[in-house]
Amino acid sequence: MTDWIEPCARETGPAYSSEQVELGRKLVARDDLLTSEKQRTRLEIGDLLLDVAPMGNEEPSSGSRELIRAFAADIGMTAEMAREYRGVAAGCDSALRQVLAESDVTVSYSVVREAALGFSLPKETREAENVLGREERQRRRQDRWEVLLRMLQEPGRRRVTAQEFRAAIGARPIPNSASAMTAEKIVEQLDRPDVRSAVMASVMEPAFLVEAFAADPMVELKIRDSLAQVAQVAQVTGSRESASVPEETDERLVLQFRRRVNLLYGLVEMHPEQIINIADEDMLNDLEKACEGVVQWAQRLHSARTSGQADVR
Repeated sequence: MTDWIEPCARETGPAYSSEQVELGRKLVARDDLLTSEKQRTRLEIGDLLLDVAPMGNEEPSSGSRELIRAFAADIGMTAEMAREYRGVAAGCDSALRQVLAESDVTVSYSVVREAALGFSLPKETREAENVLGREERQRRRQDRWEVLLRMLQEPGRRRVTAQEFRAAIGARPIPNSASAMTAEKIVEQLDRPDVRSAVMASVMEPAFLVEAFAADPMVELKIRDSLAQVAQVAQVTGSRESASVPEETDERLVLQFRRRVNLLYGLVEMHPEQIINIADEDMLNDLEKACEGVVQWAQRLHSARTSGQADVR
């Protein structure tokens, strides 16, 4: 008797098409470029991930998790973000999306994520929900959506902020006894993705600032260095090496670089006539200067590779 192996786990090549990979890369590139459309773009990425790995009634299998990880790597994003986008898309159906699209109230992706996943609910609450039956989980998610829909109907409202919505559903601004955490504890736990995300959402509420952190890991690294220096002066970290960068951040940097390479490929694939029809004279001049800079940069890169100078910036 042979053991059953899930189709996605068999060594028969990827269980998704090259067309899906191409679409995924375009969506990831659009997410980088069009910050004002992140809610729609990330839901579309989530829908694509649901096509690749449909959501089942039970916990995802190891084969499903590996499929998501492989597809995420192919389109230039982390497996963690892929799982998040997939879960948000599954928890925001077409009727809800239509309401959001037709509303005059601005709702960010962070708010949609809270409604769909209860992303910043206390840890004990999320753990308790995970052991509930499917119908009860759906009911609680629907309750969160009802809160958001009522907020959309409030007279004079122009925007629902993530901080407002978290307060409305009883989520904590920083996970795991946020208000009781000292500044030292927060600094010590900044390596944790949930704490880092919550801190950014709490102290940098304007959506474009939060998105800047999410879009460019280099910004995050600069903040990490600053926090490490402050922590060292205040002697709150002891012998802990606060300035060290975790492997997760290294992975994000590699993926961010891969995204930018994909963007460069997308640019050079455009026909010159198409660019001329889109761009004005100033933009065309800027593009030519940028191309000259790319040529010089490529020469420096080639020189560094051939001479083995890995530390050339």
